[in-house]
Amino acid sequence: MMIHRDSKESPLYSGGHLTREERLQRLVEQSKYQARYIESQILFKSNSTRSMKPDVARLSVEYKTSRFYVAVVGLGTFPGKRKPYMNYYLIIDTASDRTWLQYENATKTFNLDMPLYPWSSSTMYRPIPCNRHPLCKGDKCNVDGQCTYISSYASGCVTSGIVTEEMFTQGSNTGGLESIKLLMGCGFRQDNFENFIGRNHIFGKPDLIAGILGLGPGEWSFINQLGVAGEGQFAYCFETFNFNIEGSDTYLRFGADATIGGAGQKVHTTPIVVPDYKTWSYYLNLEDISVGNKNVGFPRGTFKLNIRREGGTIIDSGTPISVMYKDHFDRIADLVKAHFKELGVEYIGSQYNFTLCFRPRRRFDITNYPSIIFHFQQADYVITYHKANFMVTLTGNICLGIFPTNTNRPAFILGAMQQTNK
Repeated sequence: MMIHRDSKESPLYSGGHLTREERLQRLVEQSKYQARYIESQILFKSNSTRSMKPDVARLSVEYKTSRFYVAVVGLGTFPGKRKPYMNYYLIIDTASDRTWLQYENATKTFNLDMPLYPWSSSTMYRPIPCNRHPLCKGDKCNVDGQCTYISSYASGCVTSGIVTEEMFTQGSNTGGLESIKLLMGCGFRQDNFENFIGRNHIFGKPDLIAGILGLGPGEWSFINQLGVAGEGQFAYCFETFNFNIEGSDTYLRFGADATIGGAGQKVHTTPIVVPDYKTWSYYLNLEDISVGNKNVGFPRGTFKLNIRREGGTIIDSGTPISVMYKDHFDRIADLVKAHFKELGVEYIGSQYNFTLCFRPRRRFDITNYPSIIFHFQQADYVITYHKANFMVTLTGNICLGIFPTNTNRPAFILGAMQQTNK
């Protein structure tokens, strides 16, 4: 189950003292921070076994204030214990493919208010020997003949250790438990994480994050490890915020459990763009955008990803509010302004850091909001629900839920708010 960070059911819920406007501002800052993070990852990267039954495995997930969702992952096999596995919180990162957490006897760690993973007590723990796995060649071995890893992030964080095989245990769609044997990083040294993970104690809150769950498109990804049986796919469905901008629960599903549609439903699909170079994000081919019944008419290839890693459209669960390159945003803004002008709705400029805001008249209802259509390759992504496209402030003003940015890496990030109910 995916538990939103601002859901009252969340064990990390801390929003009770925040006003609605403060929650809104936090979403704004989080979106801008994530956009900068994705850009830095693109610039940073430019320089630089199979599942048993993955189709029924689900991860319990929670929204983290910084910018990510957090999965509650059951790890290991501990005979004789009341629960034969241990739960750990791992940040979900669709921009990296390495899954790892801090292990017992690590030489350097970030703060964690629960035991480091007791690998020596798990009966399923197994270090991967060198040259025994296609992703571990001789240049990735230590003196003990074990496969090693080093994962670096744009923030300057670095984790290193050995590659191990361990058991993941999760709830399933049958109501029981499902165990999956997968490869992961045994983190024996974590450098420069002080400003990223393990900071909650500064604010009087527990530090519960133990590592990262990599769901990117790379070879080591949790998704790709599911293999043929898992069909290499995952799915989620976000619900919209309530009036107080508090989140709700959903599920992260894998394999056959991630099948979309059924009972005669028509499903529209668009292919993932696979660049010629290695990437850690999920790119889509966006061809044009419509506001209401009017097309912007972007020239062909406007949003195309080029060899300089400029442009492109990324779908990202960690960006709450969509972000678009300013030159493209301005053309969207013109159509939104024209739509509301025809209805006699006053344009009031920027508010709460949103660029495009309006003061509606008293009898303004949901039929007055324009739909937004993203014309992806082979499929139109139609968003008619007004709360997915616009934020309503406490004063009743409405603001377009897309931010402009000066960077073209990427040209557009389709955020979580515009993924709701899809």
